[in-house]
Amino acid sequence: MEERLTAFLAVARSGRVSEAARRLHLAVSSVSHDIASLEADFGARLFVRTNRGMVLTPAGRTLLGYAEAIEAEWRRAFREVRRTTSGQTSVHLAASHTAVDVFLPAPLGRFRREHPDVRVTVTMANSATVLNQVESGQVDFGLVEGRLGARRLGVTALWQDELALAVSSRHPWAARDQVTLDELAAADVILREEGSGTRRVLETALHHAGRDLSYLRVVMELSSLRAIVAMVAHGVGVSVLSRRLGLPDPAGTPAVAFVPVAGLRLRREIDLVARAGEEPGDAVRALVRHLEAAAAADRRRSRARP
Repeated sequence: MEERLTAFLAVARSGRVSEAARRLHLAVSSVSHDIASLEADFGARLFVRTNRGMVLTPAGRTLLGYAEAIEAEWRRAFREVRRTTSGQTSVHLAASHTAVDVFLPAPLGRFRREHPDVRVTVTMANSATVLNQVESGQVDFGLVEGRLGARRLGVTALWQDELALAVSSRHPWAARDQVTLDELAAADVILREEGSGTRRVLETALHHAGRDLSYLRVVMELSSLRAIVAMVAHGVGVSVLSRRLGLPDPAGTPAVAFVPVAGLRLRREIDLVARAGEEPGDAVRALVRHLEAAAAADRRRSRARP
């Protein structure tokens, strides 16, 4: 689909050029240029800037209807071409880094054993990118971390995930019951990149505690969970991560320890997101059933723990 229409839809749905740019992973100036170019071609203002954000003009509302219809047709074309090429025995999903590293392998392994003829393609990206790929029809469904404002998408909650402060097993805090926010503010912190669900959980928790990311001494931002775990294990810094990522080193000793941060609620859901109102193929439905069964079993195990 034409990039200018994609930018127009993102601004119309988010109400802000900066948010549209974040969702599309573009510069704000690029999105603004696309909107200005459309307005020049149509000879009409499409948005009015207000203190509530970007509001569609009557001309903009007219274009919105056509743009959404074009987007829907593009999605259908994309899926039909893919099905023609690979047949119905294919599934393409996008998943966040945590979902791929922690939650997806076991149910996907069971699915492959039961359906060896189905070709499965997994695209790993941060949660914001996964949502964009689901919306645009590039993938059949997605797995994302936390409620990221899924735009007109069907959302199914799967796993519950608890995060905590990850420190090296040799760090003085490793044996602590908790650390304070002030102590965290004095530490070297490694963050996930902007757009990740893990980072958003931390931002939300800090907001509820009356803080923001500027309160932290951030020394590094990385997109790889495994790289962050390695950095933490070697004492480069501390990070907020899923507790399920605590892997042992080759000697069997836990490489990182997890410590709660007093005053921060660091919990989230791992959600399945799909386009609402669309009928998935048999292979997609079968894989979704495996994911739901794995999540249900995980919840039963959690309730059974003392």
